[in-house]
Amino acid sequence: MKKILILVVVLLLAGGGGAFFLLQGGDDQETAAGEAPEGGQGELSSDEKHIYLKLEPITATIFRNQKAAGAFTAAVTLEIASESVRTDIIEVRRRLRDAMFRELHAMFEREEHTGRKVDVDAVKRRMLVVTRRELGEDVVLDVFVNTLMRRGA
Repeated sequence: MKKILILVVVLLLAGGGGAFFLLQGGDDQETAAGEAPEGGQGELSSDEKHIYLKLEPITATIFRNQKAAGAFTAAVTLEIASESVRTDIIEVRRRLRDAMFRELHAMFEREEHTGRKVDVDAVKRRMLVVTRRELGEDVVLDVFVNTLMRRGA
C-alpha cells in the first residue's frame, strides 16, 4: 500500500510538472510551422516576402516606494529584412533585450510619475527606435507587440 501511494504521488508530481511546462509556453525552439530553427533561439516564420523573428517575452517588476507593486510583460516580434540578418540578431539578442527592457522600464516609470498610461502604439514606436538603434536602420523593418500586460499596481 505504501509503494502504491508513493507511485501515485510521483506520477502526480511528474504530470503537474509537465502541465506547468506546457502552460508556460512549451518548447521555445519550435517555430510556427512546428520545425526547430537552425539557431535554436526565437521563432522564425516567413511567408512570401516577410520574415519574422519572435523574441522571448520580457518581464520586469514595477516598484513603488521601494516595494514590488506589480509587473509588466511584453512580447515582441521583429519583421526583419532578410534571413541572412537572423543570425546577426541572434548573436546580439541579449543586448537587444536589455535595451528593450530598459526602455520599457523607463516607460512604466514615467507612467508612475506622470499618470499617463502606456499604450501599445507607444511601446511599438519605442521598441522600433530601440531595435534600429541597436541593430541598424536597415535590419528591422517593423516591430509587432504581441503582448503587453501589466499586473498589479
